[in-house]
Amino acid sequence: MDVKRFPAFGIIPLSAFCLFSACSANIPGCDVTWIPFENKWYTFIPTQGNGYKVGKAQEVCKDIGANIVSILGEEENKFIVDQLKKNVQSETIWLGMVFDTDSNTLTWFDQSAMNYSNWDSGEPAAELNADTCTVMGTKSGKWKSIDCDDDLGSSVMCETTTSIPDGEKCTRRDKIVLPTVLVITIAVILMIIAIVSWYAYKRKYLTANGFSSIQYDAADQITDNSVLVENEEREYEA
Repeated sequence: MDVKRFPAFGIIPLSAFCLFSACSANIPGCDVTWIPFENKWYTFIPTQGNGYKVGKAQEVCKDIGANIVSILGEEENKFIVDQLKKNVQSETIWLGMVFDTDSNTLTWFDQSAMNYSNWDSGEPAAELNADTCTVMGTKSGKWKSIDCDDDLGSSVMCETTTSIPDGEKCTRRDKIVLPTVLVITIAVILMIIAIVSWYAYKRKYLTANGFSSIQYDAADQITDNSVLVENEEREYEA
């Protein structure tokens, strides 16, 4: 059977692949490694170029359902420093703390209470404004105030309080994707069977009604040429 006569043989698998790809689209938080500590989960997202401004860093965290890290206690501060030493090469990393002009104080992105701080000597800066953000030294664990428009860090540290971010959501994705792929596969198989059956029926029908394919035979061509030559010779002799 000539597959070229049936574009469906190419279209069906392609359609199945596209549907599978759509069903397997990334769900935020499913494709990163999360590190648990107490009631939070942390991850590192690599940056590009010279690093990110704080707005871009927060956007990257939001894309996976998280925020830039906020630190609420001494143990958490120590834990984060340990993780920074293992995962980050830059000297500083963004903290999710900005100056809020409404309250005229530094606040966390996630609205956590400011009950703990670990400022370096002379910090925070005496003059704070809307462009004031905060970073942590990856080795010392000390905090410093900095301009929010600075490009910073080889990675962004994000956190969330969602229970096992790559657990429930990703399991739900698998529960949706696998049955869908199974249905698509069955549909493709049934359609191929239908096309093959139709082709076999049409071929049998045409054969039964005298429309069998005419085969070309080189011997027939030779015989025909011989007859023509012989006829021409007879006419010449006559």
